[in-house]
Amino acid sequence: MAEITVTGLQKFFGEHHILRNLSFEVFERERVSIIGPNGCGKTTLLKILAGALPYDGGSVSIPKNRRVGLLEQLPDYPPDVTVREVLWQAFAHLDEMSAALRALEQDMAEGKEVDLARYATLQTAFETAGGYETDMRYAMMVSGLDIPPDMQQRPFMSLSGGEKTRVNLARIMLSGTDLLLLDEPTNHLDVDAIEWLEGYLKSFKGAVVIISHDRYFLDSATTRTLELDDGTITSWPGNYSVYVDRKRELAEQLEAAKKRQDREIERLSFAVERMKGWGIGNSKLMKRAFGMEKRLERIERIQTIRREHKMRNKFSTAERSGNEVYYIENLSAGYDRPLIEGFEATIFRGERIAIVGPNGCGKTTLLLTLLRELPALRGVIYEGVGVKGGYLPQTITFSRPDRTLLDTLLYETHASTQQARDRLAAFGFTGEEVFKTVSVLSGGEKTRLKLCLFMNTGVNTLFLDEPTNHLDILAREWLEDAVDDFSETMLFVSHDRYFIHRFATRVWEVTAGGVRDFIGTYEEYGPPSRKSRSRGRKTTSKRKSCAASLKKRWHGLSDGLPSLTRSFPPRRTTMCGSPSWGARKSSLKPSC
Repeated sequence: MAEITVTGLQKFFGEHHILRNLSFEVFERERVSIIGPNGCGKTTLLKILAGALPYDGGSVSIPKNRRVGLLEQLPDYPPDVTVREVLWQAFAHLDEMSAALRALEQDMAEGKEVDLARYATLQTAFETAGGYETDMRYAMMVSGLDIPPDMQQRPFMSLSGGEKTRVNLARIMLSGTDLLLLDEPTNHLDVDAIEWLEGYLKSFKGAVVIISHDRYFLDSATTRTLELDDGTITSWPGNYSVYVDRKRELAEQLEAAKKRQDREIERLSFAVERMKGWGIGNSKLMKRAFGMEKRLERIERIQTIRREHKMRNKFSTAERSGNEVYYIENLSAGYDRPLIEGFEATIFRGERIAIVGPNGCGKTTLLLTLLRELPALRGVIYEGVGVKGGYLPQTITFSRPDRTLLDTLLYETHASTQQARDRLAAFGFTGEEVFKTVSVLSGGEKTRLKLCLFMNTGVNTLFLDEPTNHLDILAREWLEDAVDDFSETMLFVSHDRYFIHRFATRVWEVTAGGVRDFIGTYEEYGPPSRKSRSRGRKTTSKRKSCAASLKKRWHGLSDGLPSLTRSFPPRRTTMCGSPSWGARKSSLKPSC
């Protein structure tokens, strides 16, 4: 049975025709994703499905008895309304039924005449709607989405944007909806909460429509893909990875068919021209030539699938760093109190370290401490020879946002105008785009511009803090292409499991007060459930080889510690948060 039926849907914003004659269905218990570039109309479509936005043509049909839950914008509440009160609003319809049942029971206790059939019907409806399970469902939801008791007592309006998103998501899922419409549900969720949400959606008995740029989440949580592009929609069976494979196969087939068609059109065109030349004064030949021309005109030209171009540039490193990039001993990091204590590690050149853990555990704090943007509370940090770092923060800023893209590259890399334009073109900034000011760029465009600067300034150690946040899938793929051939050292904080899976050769899991240091790829790290989910994903041979060689290097550390110690340079050191120069260590210790 169809839960959603869309026929000939049209939507305009002014003269912009954003949705063009869309038709599709979503069936019972389906989990469907809507994908497409930013600005293509995904959120607009979701609002229309929820009845929150009018449309200009066509029809949207949802059965009348269906309860629809939309996760889109964050609602406003009076300043004294607590998180717990917001969450319990999900049970408002059950509270009404419960009050009616209690009133009937009170009447029966007082000996009044009661409509027993109505009481039985109401009690059955209350039980079917989960009225006797509200406490259990509430406890499960706040635990799964990490809404602790102290947060439940806080005013909703005092929460951060990420906390509000979690609470709003919990409220919608508690409300007993039959149809869930989720717009970027994994934003601001850590990996544990995302994995919990995946499990919840798999067991959800209604239909789910999801907009997300989290490819790992889409692979796990969805069974069909709707691609929205240039106002039209295409349905693909399978999750995101299946969609990518099938679309690539179709694109290759269409390109091959178009080449064959082009050759046939060229052959027929040549035959027509030759026949016209021969047919001067010969009406039969001229008639045949005109007939072939008509045949040519009737041929329906094969349309190929537009392919997004890939990154055409590589990092140009001025010099390689030393073999040991950083040595960390007994590090305590935090602000008023330590979030991380007693951390020890050696970072080798070429490692790609993913820093993972729940929100608020100290991942960014650790990254900023290594960068010396934040002083250490205790411990020692040594920097190796020739380390030149580049930092990509969560919020990217530029010193002169009033400059154009071209001027930014000219001033900061001292390139010639042609070199600057070539470098910008490699990152997708072509034509008049190079004259846009930095201030008007989107988040994804700012990321591309910052990476363009890094690529041409000799950076050999990258520090990335949630680099894929707020980027659409295309922008994420641009970012991945940019760092794919980066052969030097990279440390990154991320909740994007697709990004972690692709790049990590080592994982630092930040927990309460400490760091678990795991040498290996993401699919090798973590609990068995996480490993089993990773088995179906492709792992590049280059990354496997890199991880294997790093493991060998670590396994040989116990015999090579003295030589490593002698080769490690006396560089800038941070002790108990204050920098000093020329300090040496008497030994090098691998982290435990």
